[in-house]
Amino acid sequence: MQTPQLPMAVSSFQLSGIVLAACPASAGPLTLTSIRCWLAVMIDPLVRPFATLVLFFGFVLAIPEALADPEGAAAPKRVLFLAGPNSHGWGQHKHIAGSTLLRDSLIEQTEVEAILITEWPSADELAKADVLVIYADGWQAHPANDKLEELEDFMNAGKGLVAIHWATGIQAADPQATDQGADPRRKRWRDLMGADFEAYHSISNFWTATLSEPVNHPVLRGIKPFSLYDECYFHLRECGHEDCKVEPLWLAHPPAETIQPGHSASRGNDAARAAVHERKEEQYIAWAFPRPNGGRAFGFTGGHFHWTWAHDQARKLVLNGILWSAGGEVPADGVESTTPTAGRMLEDLPDRNPGWTEAALQHALDRAAEGDIVRWLDYSGRPLPEPQTQE
Repeated sequence: MQTPQLPMAVSSFQLSGIVLAACPASAGPLTLTSIRCWLAVMIDPLVRPFATLVLFFGFVLAIPEALADPEGAAAPKRVLFLAGPNSHGWGQHKHIAGSTLLRDSLIEQTEVEAILITEWPSADELAKADVLVIYADGWQAHPANDKLEELEDFMNAGKGLVAIHWATGIQAADPQATDQGADPRRKRWRDLMGADFEAYHSISNFWTATLSEPVNHPVLRGIKPFSLYDECYFHLRECGHEDCKVEPLWLAHPPAETIQPGHSASRGNDAARAAVHERKEEQYIAWAFPRPNGGRAFGFTGGHFHWTWAHDQARKLVLNGILWSAGGEVPADGVESTTPTAGRMLEDLPDRNPGWTEAALQHALDRAAEGDIVRWLDYSGRPLPEPQTQE
């Protein structure tokens, strides 16, 4: 709130051209000196009647202007990170550590307020947020499985929703069904997010995805071409109706071997094989969704590895997506943040370290930043090579 200001007309009192009292100029904020001066004036019986009236009307006129933001600046965007329980092995699905790092990176150079919670938000917490970021396990463990009505109301009010990695996929009403395209819960989720990591339709595997030519979109501001080794889900199911306008942000060609033979929940199905093997269709692993009924959504299917967040381009992509989904303006160069060190990346990890040293991790992170492919999964149960050691 702005400090109340007195107009210049009340800096002195005159009667028939005679100055009865004067205090320091008051075009700026009230100061302790000014307040003391006017209190002294109020005691003077000669000027008290006039001073009382002028001060009263001066403050009445000043209050509306003081309450208003003279520059018309909007209130800071409020980001609510919902981190699910940690799961999987060393450096994988570390939702709390990953959400903490993303939160700290987001507030580093942007005027946003961000808090992290580990349980579904209260109605008050949700009402105060401009965007909800869900980084958690999905399907049967998804924290929003029975909260879709709340999310619909939230987004209908113009709020944003971000889902990262497995959180891009909700649980079906009938999880045993091998064709879940018409599942009512999945349809509601697709109407919120635009797309869904759907069991028996989408593919989950580890591969190197390359962002070759970033498209012209606010979420991709400041993003340079890069490659990332991660478990990036693809062949997602879109909402499908005419108003559904999913905007693919990261298109890539998954290797043929990422789709396995047979029909399984996440590794292989005929529809995915036809799309990738036969029609050679590009698949998106990050997207934006300006929702027809209000709000914005952003999804990124990478983020299996905690080490992904040390990559400047991958981290910036998600930070941009969060800010855009909150209704904020993404800077021309994207949301900048400090590159996390190996020491920072090793903080808050609850699992037993399989022998990784800080020096070895820093060497691997530096290589990944330079464009080398570090297959993190190969070292999930054994030490990383030390800097002087050849892989």
